[in-house]
Amino acid sequence: MRTYFMTGFPGFLATKLIEQLARIPNQIACFHLLHVPSERHTATKRRDDLLKRTSLRPDQLLLHEGDITIDQLALSLETRRMLHQDVTHIFHLAALYDLSTAYDPAFRINVIGTANVTRFAHSCRALERYVYFSTAYVSGLRSGTVLEDELQANSFKNAYEETKYLAEVRFRNEIGTLPYTIIRPGIVVGHSKTGETPKWDGVYFVLNAMRLLQSVAPLPYPGRANALVNLVPYDYVIEATAYLSHAPVGINKTYHLTDPFPHGARAIFEMLHVAYYGRYPRGILPFRLVSTALTPVVAKRLQMQRQTLDYFIHPVQYDTTHAIRDLRDTGIICPDLSETMPRIVAYYQTHAEY
Repeated sequence: MRTYFMTGFPGFLATKLIEQLARIPNQIACFHLLHVPSERHTATKRRDDLLKRTSLRPDQLLLHEGDITIDQLALSLETRRMLHQDVTHIFHLAALYDLSTAYDPAFRINVIGTANVTRFAHSCRALERYVYFSTAYVSGLRSGTVLEDELQANSFKNAYEETKYLAEVRFRNEIGTLPYTIIRPGIVVGHSKTGETPKWDGVYFVLNAMRLLQSVAPLPYPGRANALVNLVPYDYVIEATAYLSHAPVGINKTYHLTDPFPHGARAIFEMLHVAYYGRYPRGILPFRLVSTALTPVVAKRLQMQRQTLDYFIHPVQYDTTHAIRDLRDTGIICPDLSETMPRIVAYYQTHAEY
């Protein structure tokens, strides 16, 4: 029986991962879910929702107030002793994901937090796997093709990328002989079949702009740059993670859970535009004008982060050799964005809070 310890609850990916793992309930002893004290109400509600949507019992979803930035995760000695004896799988998803975050809080949560979770993992006597959620963007400003085995970068677009890079470096230095799996997702978007998402960041900032500029549509293409942009539906990330974190083939591997056939920035803008307005973009607006016009005041009005634009002009390709090979014959594949984009936009149009 598997006993899971998970950080990042009640976050969306952590919740969806629990739902995925709960599909095989006879293999589950318990989920121990770490949350910060300020998330107590949300964590309780999310746990109750999981009890309604899965076959898990209340005694299989246990909440623990703690903090990854504090030594011993701020857990009591009694709780730690119990976890050190029982936990077989650790999923470390907690991180500060905001692209506009300052360096210090990002370092504290992403780097120090990961080091504390790794120290905790070394005390788990029954541990079978430690699954660490990194990001494909630990590659920083590297261009060209980035392999799954590589961890090399010396400059970054933002503090999020830099601290996630430093966190993975530290993870690799401190993991020792523990069995691990590193998951590096691309830019996560909604469900490939339903478009469902609770997070309106990343590419959704572009949709925010389209909504507020619909009176002047059709819009021009924002520049001629056509860098590949790696958008990946969350269901692919969750299903692949659930499999690779338990399969023997996934031990001590790093996986790019990214789109193996990503689309260029112009194609993605066109998909968004057609799905939202029902017509194609018209004309081209030089990217430098777009960047200059996106002042803090304008960005706030458009509900858009300036940092998002960087991911539409940076030329990088993420190799997925390990992921494709090890997921072969499982039926788990990354759907093509051209098929999922209409559903993503439709969900945004009916669910986003304006």
